[in-house]
Amino acid sequence: MPHAESTTRRQILELLKRKGEMTAGQLAREIGITSMGVRQHLSGLERDDLVETRVVRQDRGRPAHYFVLTNAAERLFPVRYGQLAVELLEQIAETDGPEKVDSLFASRTERLEAEYKQQMAGKPLPEQVRVLAEIRDREGYMAESHADDDEFILVEHHCPIYEIARRFPKVCQFEQELFERTLDAGVHRDEHKIAGDDRCRYLVRKRD
Repeated sequence: MPHAESTTRRQILELLKRKGEMTAGQLAREIGITSMGVRQHLSGLERDDLVETRVVRQDRGRPAHYFVLTNAAERLFPVRYGQLAVELLEQIAETDGPEKVDSLFASRTERLEAEYKQQMAGKPLPEQVRVLAEIRDREGYMAESHADDDEFILVEHHCPIYEIARRFPKVCQFEQELFERTLDAGVHRDEHKIAGDDRCRYLVRKRD
């Protein structure tokens, strides 16, 4: 995408974020381009499911078309959920002790284990690893899996809980335990984002 086009799209998204719904004419005046030019960008944003139209009927003339951001567009703007979660966990650790934080991680692990097992029940280990990668990918971990001789490899290129893991690294131990219990297999992590690697990589082997 040319830089100018990318910049204009971003301006449109930021205006809709700051001011709420706007017409093409209003956007054009704010940005300083023609209404036709704005409409071309809006068409692309609608195709990308980032903008949608709300039609408002008026007493006179044609209905007005207002453009608003979709829920999908929210992911394009900075969020501090990770930092907020860290602050809440720090407060819990200070008030109730670090054991309480561990208890929360353990409860999360049990809940996820039940959810994961339900989706891979009755499947052989290779299929379970594939399903696990699909689940984790949907959860934002950018996960993939493949077989390598007598073991299976699960790779996570992104970590949605990275900020939490940096402050409470024990959560990574619970993640590994989650995989071991879900797959009923041996799981070894040989790459770790918290340790400075670009990703987390897990080697999965059948138990002897």
